[in-house]
Amino acid sequence: MRTRRDLRSVSNKRVWAVGDIADPEGVGPRAFTHVAGQHAGILVRSMLFRLPAKVDYAALPRVTYTDPELAQIGMTEAEAREAGHTDLRIQRWSLAENDRAIAEGRPEGVVKLVVTPKGRLLGASILAPRAGEMAGTYGLMIGRKLPLSALAGLVLPYPTLAEGGKRAAGEFYTPKLLSPAVKRLVGLLRHLPQA
Repeated sequence: MRTRRDLRSVSNKRVWAVGDIADPEGVGPRAFTHVAGQHAGILVRSMLFRLPAKVDYAALPRVTYTDPELAQIGMTEAEAREAGHTDLRIQRWSLAENDRAIAEGRPEGVVKLVVTPKGRLLGASILAPRAGEMAGTYGLMIGRKLPLSALAGLVLPYPTLAEGGKRAAGEFYTPKLLSPAVKRLVGLLRHLPQA
């Protein structure tokens, strides 16, 4: 059912729709249990408490529960370009360089961040064991419009798979922090075997 962002029907403001039938963006419903929960919260705020509340899918996490899992939060690179973001920074971090993934014998996977040149996170893609468990951090960042520096500076427990995103975010700032000579040295050191 075509709905407005407050989940009222476009054709009759006295009718509300939530869950799989609601379509506030006109692109088809978002058939996820967590979306229905989000809709229920909006409906309660709007109907019972008369507070303004609207659907915002900018930070919607989508997870495919395969092995490894695939999680997408916010925009994909293609969606960001379609939305007019022509100058993007794509940050990737392979889980082959993640100590937890290596220790568990599951180093396959990658974290990919879609970032504006000024450091605003537009989207994140994660291919990793338990990728859905990592999605919340990116949803919070996108939904609250936190700068990428918040992720780069986040203190995470070690070792965790979530460090992959932090490392990808940190790579965004590398060109600003290192001279060309130091960058070459760091690049060479990254290829040395770890003890």
